[in-house]
Amino acid sequence: MQEKTLYGAAFITAWLALYLPAYISFAEGPWRRDENAHALVIMAIAGCIAGYRLLMHQPDFTQSFIVSGAGLSVCAFGIALIIIGTRTETDLLVSASQSFVALGAILFLFGVSGVKLLWFPLFLTLYLIIWPGWALAALTGPLKMFVSGAVSDLLYAAGLPVAHSGAVITAGPYRLLVANACAGLNSLISLTSVGAVYLFAIGARDWRVNAVVIALLVPIALAANILRVAILVLITFFLGYDTGQGFLHEGAGLVMFAAALGAVFLVDALAVRLTRPAGTAGVR
Repeated sequence: MQEKTLYGAAFITAWLALYLPAYISFAEGPWRRDENAHALVIMAIAGCIAGYRLLMHQPDFTQSFIVSGAGLSVCAFGIALIIIGTRTETDLLVSASQSFVALGAILFLFGVSGVKLLWFPLFLTLYLIIWPGWALAALTGPLKMFVSGAVSDLLYAAGLPVAHSGAVITAGPYRLLVANACAGLNSLISLTSVGAVYLFAIGARDWRVNAVVIALLVPIALAANILRVAILVLITFFLGYDTGQGFLHEGAGLVMFAAALGAVFLVDALAVRLTRPAGTAGVR
């Protein structure tokens, strides 16, 4: 236990020495934006899972020269990304370096068995990458069009005077722009991260159940986002623009995420029931 504590303290100290200046910079900029607001939560979850798994298992600290060398090489590549990203003020490189530094450190300390043990915290580091504005614009553009078209078609079919032109929805005398926050990217990131943590927490079970849930995460997020925008359009149409853009705007976001999370749990329960062998009712 003492050896684990010393290694853990050394790793955390080295990690903070590398990334604390970057984290301070991120906290003043990228982490304040909606699309990166999940970073601290994901980081805390990854750290807790990694710490718990290392405490519950006995990793092997003796590695072959080849594995240790590979770990140092991957770490060196990650540090090079930090240096280049800091000098060029490129958040993408600095944030992406976390995956390489973490992988290299695990390989160097624990070898391939350590990577197998800590694969999920490593996977979560991908959610810490800060993508540039042009990449986000390329992703949210088609989502805006899809969401605005789906909402306007749905409400028009219900008999309401709703139409759209690009990402702009016209509802009676009001015109509403489907912004980046409503386009679906943020909900996709949040829902897939929560879904991934949920599936990991459930533990080993029929792979078909996990496959169904993973396959439906994106459609569920898009459907929930359409629900959110539809609610905002209805609020604006019946109660006015100020009401739609006020407190109820955030309320619609909470309804959207709650509905999406509930749908994930429902899909999971149905998938378990459908894949359960005959004669095992009530057993999970």
